[in-house]
Amino acid sequence: MRANTDSVTLDEPALAAIARDEVRAMHEQSPQGIVIGLVLGGMFVFVFTRYVGPLVTWSWYGLLTLAQLGGWHHLVQFRRATADDNWSPVTWQRRYALRVWIAGLLLGLAGGLFVDPDFGDARWLAILTLSGISAGSVTSYAYHLPTLYGFLLLLNLPLAIQLWPVSASGTWVPSAVHLFYIGMLAWFGHTQSGILTGSIRMRHKNAVLVERLREQTIALAQANVAKSQFFAAASHDLRQPLHALGYYSSLLDPTQQDALFVTRIGQCVDALDDLIEGVLDISRLDAGRINPQIAPVSLQNLLVEQQSLNEAAAAVKGLQLRVHVGSQWTLSDAGLLRRVVSNLVSNALRYTEHVGWLLAVRNRGAGYCLQVFDTGRGIPEDQLDAIFEEFVQLDNAERIAAHGVGLGLATVRRLCVLLGHPLHVRSRVGRGSCFEVHLPHCTTPPALADSISVVSGRTAMHGRILLVEDHELVRESLQTRLHNWGLVCDAVSEGSEALQMAQKNRYDVILCDWRLPGVLNGIQVLCAIQDLQPGQTLMVLLTGETEEHIGRLPENMTMLRKPIRPIRLRALITAHLQSR
Repeated sequence: MRANTDSVTLDEPALAAIARDEVRAMHEQSPQGIVIGLVLGGMFVFVFTRYVGPLVTWSWYGLLTLAQLGGWHHLVQFRRATADDNWSPVTWQRRYALRVWIAGLLLGLAGGLFVDPDFGDARWLAILTLSGISAGSVTSYAYHLPTLYGFLLLLNLPLAIQLWPVSASGTWVPSAVHLFYIGMLAWFGHTQSGILTGSIRMRHKNAVLVERLREQTIALAQANVAKSQFFAAASHDLRQPLHALGYYSSLLDPTQQDALFVTRIGQCVDALDDLIEGVLDISRLDAGRINPQIAPVSLQNLLVEQQSLNEAAAAVKGLQLRVHVGSQWTLSDAGLLRRVVSNLVSNALRYTEHVGWLLAVRNRGAGYCLQVFDTGRGIPEDQLDAIFEEFVQLDNAERIAAHGVGLGLATVRRLCVLLGHPLHVRSRVGRGSCFEVHLPHCTTPPALADSISVVSGRTAMHGRILLVEDHELVRESLQTRLHNWGLVCDAVSEGSEALQMAQKNRYDVILCDWRLPGVLNGIQVLCAIQDLQPGQTLMVLLTGETEEHIGRLPENMTMLRKPIRPIRLRALITAHLQSR
């Protein structure tokens, strides 16, 4: 696609730069012209000395040599004077034109001296040579038309006069033909001048467009950074009350009369959770703030985990979720790939009203194809690309909250691009859809092969947990929820209090917020507790911050992003306690 430069307006500095480039281009042709002039002048001396005598030829050649050496001196001065941009193009353009006109006059004298009927065929050597010089001057001097026109006139007028009486049959024909030839060269030079000067102007206009594009790119990057910083700053304050609200709503035990209202509260919390999480994910991905940590990932663990987390929601709708997977391993970022699959599963669950859907991993060439089938309403072929755009939801013009906010598939596409996993979708209206994520093959790591185990999120829990959370509502709601799961939970609000509790009691799980009052943040508190209690294996950082604010998380820690859904936290703690 060509850039539209017609709308580009050049300012005075740009016009001055164009004039300087034109003068530079003119002078670039000077060395060749000087050498050619001296060589052809020497040839004329060699050929025509016998006809006009050495005095005439050598005098003419001496003047021509002085003119050409003057041109060389002019070129040296020009290069010195134009070492920087503080020089006048008009001055050097005039000097250049004067030098060229002098050379044209001296070469034109050759037409009057060496074109004579008495010289026989030798005169045609002079005619052809001068005609060739005239043709070559078009490309050399077309950057400045007055220079070109003056050179052609001074070079060819003596020759045209000399040709006038040569023909016996029609004295005016040779001269007229030559003048017509020069006129054609002048017209061609005018056209060539427009092309050459136009190319210089186009180059400068393109430079202006490139500079504008660079400025816009910088502005967009700054806006992206500002947007990410805003969401990072706002996310903590947004997530904290939403985090507490989610746990409090899960604690409600409504009567039959209020059951519908409690259900609606939960739906509103889930919708708001999806919106905040989706917007923050899109913001981080667009800003390039997510760096994948590629490592072996068990596809069996991943898919069965999704089955465990979603089978209850599927049962409520009367759907059946089936998983078809072997003991395959792939290379990916476990957390990011989990979000891809989770979003695809959530999308399938949201739009499937009967039968159910299938999670499957199939061998495909040198890798695997992770497939999410659903029996939903299907997607029209002309909408297969649109569904991956932000806030696009087919058949949800009313923006029903239960159908999400339209950011899940947009996040999936960005994550797949980031991970290098090709994403495809097939669909038939009225039959359902299939989303495919193509993954590379990975040999099962020996250190991980024996650790494959899948636990149910409904396993009974018995253990002691230390909760470090400065937000009172979040701390109270989460502590109550952990108690209801059968766990003993000690809750504190500061890092110093957490260290004191860790010196007194042994804990199975540590849950710690990242942003805490005092000098220690969540990562520092977890590291200090690990020093007090060696062998601590489940240390969970709870945060609503983005990765660039937290920094690199130690390998022995797990991060859960607020607002944390109870089912996710329960599955994590259950798996840990059962493995212990």
